[in-house]
Amino acid sequence: MSMRGIRRLTVLAAVAALTVPLGMASAGAASPQSADAARTVAAADPFPGAYISPWGDAQLALSEESLAWLEQSGVTLETISPFTMDADGRGFSMPIGSTAGDGLDSEGRIFYPGGLKLHHAATNQTITLKATYIRLMPTPGYSAGVTVNGEALSDEVQVADTTRTEALASARPSLTGFRLEKVPFRTTEEFSNLFADVTGSPGPRPGSLFGTLTPNFDYIPTT
Repeated sequence: MSMRGIRRLTVLAAVAALTVPLGMASAGAASPQSADAARTVAAADPFPGAYISPWGDAQLALSEESLAWLEQSGVTLETISPFTMDADGRGFSMPIGSTAGDGLDSEGRIFYPGGLKLHHAATNQTITLKATYIRLMPTPGYSAGVTVNGEALSDEVQVADTTRTEALASARPSLTGFRLEKVPFRTTEEFSNLFADVTGSPGPRPGSLFGTLTPNFDYIPTT
């Protein structure tokens, strides 16, 4: 199969992952449409590293509640290259696609080579979130490996999540491809508890808006 065919298949897999939870059935049996979508997702498994788009970028705008929590908790947020913090400190951007070295893996995740660091001044603890993933299934969200002061704590923690409905509703065509518009990501209880366990201070409120993600995919799949 050509790279163009792989990219087209990967886009279809991503859409299916956002709209059809794997293994979910209605009244105990999957519909033919659900089964077809699940097979489409499974078909991407032989192609880890395939790209939904070979070029693009994503912007994460932190919510007001997240910014307030960072300030009140004495937490400094830093980006790890190639993530880049916005000049006003209210969000960050990250490149996506083959030029950034990220791709869809066989576990339904888009790998990002950068990450984040959260430094808690009161305890001098630094939580590093890297590697970074945007997970497409079973629950769409932002997950990452976690280290504390350089010591590995977990291979992957779900930091924030969203819903398929919200992600799909924001899909828009663009002049150079397609984009998702301000997809909301909410802080998970798992990450809030992790921060509290490490620092002894309250983590961000579970269910609070972490921020909104706007990925721009500069690619139009063709046959």
